[in-house]
Amino acid sequence: MTPKKIQRMGMELDEWTNKSCVASVGVGEDWATIYSIDSEEQGKGHGTELLLEMKKYYETQGKRFGSSIALSGAMKHLLIKYKIHEYE
Repeated sequence: MTPKKIQRMGMELDEWTNKSCVASVGVGEDWATIYSIDSEEQGKGHGTELLLEMKKYYETQGKRFGSSIALSGAMKHLLIKYKIHEYE
């Protein structure tokens, strides 16, 4: 998995895909923030795999990896479990 650059709402974002999941990540000089993550097949681990790969990718670049506020209980659980900062 590797990100591709996309334009969305006037911003350049990294778009990640893994099986049934697609995520959009904003990236700055020393940070990377998940703006959205969508899964067509919840409960199969696709989002978890994607989340862990993104975390590893950005943290190895020295960026602080975080997420916008979780919109579901499942996402909130993953953020806590994998110690990913949730911006409020």
